[in-house]
Amino acid sequence: MIARELCRYEGRFALLEKESFSGFGVSKANPCMLHSPLMFPSGPLRTGLSHNAAARYHKLANELDVAFNEVDEIFLAFDTSQLAKLKAARVWAHDNHVSAGHVIIGPEKIRQIEPNASNKAIGALYGKGVSGGIYATEWTFALTENAVQNGLDLYLNSAVADIKSKGDFDFEVITPKGSFKTRYIINASGLFVDEIAGMVGDSGIQLTLTKGTMLILDKSASNLIGNMVYGSYGKDHSELVTPTAHGNLLIGLGYFTTPAHKADTAVSRDKLTEVLQMGKKLVPAISGKDVITAFAGIRSENNMAAGGDFYIDHSKTAAGVIHAAIGSPGLTAAPAIAGHLISLLADAGLELDEKKTFNPNRTGLCRFETATAREKQGLIESNSKYGHIVCRCEQVSEAEVLEAIQRGADTVDAVKHITRAGMGRCQGGFCGIPVINYLSRSQGVDPGIVTKKGYGSNQITDSRRRY
Repeated sequence: MIARELCRYEGRFALLEKESFSGFGVSKANPCMLHSPLMFPSGPLRTGLSHNAAARYHKLANELDVAFNEVDEIFLAFDTSQLAKLKAARVWAHDNHVSAGHVIIGPEKIRQIEPNASNKAIGALYGKGVSGGIYATEWTFALTENAVQNGLDLYLNSAVADIKSKGDFDFEVITPKGSFKTRYIINASGLFVDEIAGMVGDSGIQLTLTKGTMLILDKSASNLIGNMVYGSYGKDHSELVTPTAHGNLLIGLGYFTTPAHKADTAVSRDKLTEVLQMGKKLVPAISGKDVITAFAGIRSENNMAAGGDFYIDHSKTAAGVIHAAIGSPGLTAAPAIAGHLISLLADAGLELDEKKTFNPNRTGLCRFETATAREKQGLIESNSKYGHIVCRCEQVSEAEVLEAIQRGADTVDAVKHITRAGMGRCQGGFCGIPVINYLSRSQGVDPGIVTKKGYGSNQITDSRRRY
């Protein structure tokens, strides 16, 4: 988001991406929900930047041609103390000018809005049209692609190994892809913001890491609810059942587990059971038979701002460097965060002249699944490969897979996250091998060379085997 917004201005900007594909870091394991500031009723920066997120994303979705599902949010209360917290939250939102028309509703109204929500709820806090669902990896790819179209220099597999400072506004950034000289650095490196800060002499940023687990339900369960349904309210209130941008349901349980390290995204059997039980508490009709996959994500909070607020500020030691230590809801606030960071760059002395040639619009992949019957016929007539369905679960065609590869998807996971091939009930059981073969042919390599997500993740261990 930051890189794309910077490309609105004249200058040379580069994005150094640690992973093999944009969005394969924290974004890849994000619950992908946008929500009102009521989720985190503390921290003025976090609250302000999170306000009116749904409207911002609606505009961006039209520009970038990506999926965005605008929904309502409902915080359920199962006892009088929870209901009292919800009433207080409504007052707080009004007093802090971030109210989006949230109202307290009773059991009858809950049933009207969400007939399958638990009948044990005694009340709820309800906000209309203030939340939404996106698919973060799809969005990250779209934002990056649009930024590149507008002049961004993108370097993948370019984890920052060191930063050499020759003085204020004079830095050399060392990566496996070589060194980059720059006057300004935005350190928005997620779980690694503390390590990057240390490279320029800022040792005060310390992160607290927590892990949350999520389940994805098959699209056949999509009719159970239509909005974001929360099961608790407070600092850690991530009990959630919500529709996704592409028609599944997601069950998420708070970030209560401490990961062993920054790459610890393992999911335990006990946690899977706990998440499913929580989901059934909110929506009793949920069934374990509809679970098609599970994943875990890591969230970071920092010690630099009071009350767990965002920390976005100039370096204490290196002029020209800005650190962005952002916890939840970083995704919700991302458009506003980008604007805030750009204003800090201007404060640091960067001249920002608007680029007259900037084009905010991007054309996404043509989704065969969502096309009308007439549109599908037209697509097949224009390109017969649209008539060959590679992924039966998500109705992804060969033409879409090939276009994704042509647009930069060079791993199985990259194809999966751009096209959704492998996202359905069988989780790639049917389409996995064909996708490997398409990648093999496009790259001119043996199928055994094709990887899942980059170096060291080869999909076929016996390269002598032919498919």
